[in-house]
Amino acid sequence: MKFVVAQIGARRSYAVPAILEKAGMLERFYTDITGDNGFAAFASAAATLPFLGNAAQRLAGRRLPENIRSRTTTFRARSLLRALRRAIRPPDVVDAFRESVGFSNDLGRAMVARGFGEATHVYSMLGECAPLLVAAKERGLTVVSEIYILLSTERILAEERKEFPGWEPDFPDYAALRREMGDEDVLLTRSDFAICPSPAVRDDLVENFGFARERTFVVPYGVNPELLSLRNNPVPGRILFAGTAELRKGIHYLAMAAERLHARRLPYEFRIAGNVQPSVANQKICRHLTLLDRIPRHEMVTEFGKADLFVLPSLAEGSAEVTYEALACGLPVVTTPEAGSVVRDGVDGRIVPSRDADAIADAISEIIEDREKRTALANAARERAIEFTWARYGERLVNTLQSLE
Repeated sequence: MKFVVAQIGARRSYAVPAILEKAGMLERFYTDITGDNGFAAFASAAATLPFLGNAAQRLAGRRLPENIRSRTTTFRARSLLRALRRAIRPPDVVDAFRESVGFSNDLGRAMVARGFGEATHVYSMLGECAPLLVAAKERGLTVVSEIYILLSTERILAEERKEFPGWEPDFPDYAALRREMGDEDVLLTRSDFAICPSPAVRDDLVENFGFARERTFVVPYGVNPELLSLRNNPVPGRILFAGTAELRKGIHYLAMAAERLHARRLPYEFRIAGNVQPSVANQKICRHLTLLDRIPRHEMVTEFGKADLFVLPSLAEGSAEVTYEALACGLPVVTTPEAGSVVRDGVDGRIVPSRDADAIADAISEIIEDREKRTALANAARERAIEFTWARYGERLVNTLQSLE
């Protein structure tokens, strides 16, 4: 069993190809561009240019694990040209989507031209590089696709933006744009198996998109084991949310929960660590939220160390890695099924229905006001995280893929 792995970007620091190479299962790794082989120096220099700064910094951070460098093929010229065009003349939302689909398909065709070697399988990320999947099936290879977010995300967000106008700009109907472009949904038509990071993703794939349940496998993500040694000295009543303050992550329902708790004379501190747009920050309902904006990693560790509880009332995720981090830091977690966490309701946190501010508020106060319960949940949280290191993720992924033979 040998895999060609294809992905755009450095998802999870190239964990999948590195894991497969360690297991002797990687034939080739195709990706758009990395910061290796002299490109880190280029990226550092380019970061000083006002129109390339952020993109160049992200490129510099794309460093391949040592064990996969000899098996990696990148497509630098077309990737750099794309980045330059987008930096000089940023496209609107519709054009950006069309360009992204076109770029992904272009990469897929380039990958096909490079060949499959002795591969028996292809591992793709959410149907990226579609021509590669089509060609793989035509050649009799098995296609395994990772579904790293709920496929219903666009529908969920469309409903939420309609219900809460003014929080975020409307987005186009991406499914309609794909049909207009004549783009085949290879994720559903060409995938033999689906790797899902959570039961929520699998259930959505099966129930809403007709994918056969027996062809799906749940492989949860992992956490950096260094966080397991972080000492948590909680400030009672301090609640931490980490991630972009947006509708998809349920920031509006958290704001409503904070409002309800203040009305009950429980003025907890809600600290929001992540990007926030003015359209969200200026909402009256957010007045009880302390908006920290995006903060450096070392400050994020400090926030974990002082938080009393972590909350992520998300409406659509794959398996939010920040929930693993919170557990590793010994924090009880209040979250939703759609967040795809490994939290066990009543054991190391609470699982509440999405879109339910009252349930969020009740779960928060239940934990914070009962210090004995809070301590028990916190201890269980860290023990739970030990089961989900990145090393354990690798073991689960390899075992799952080997079971496909």
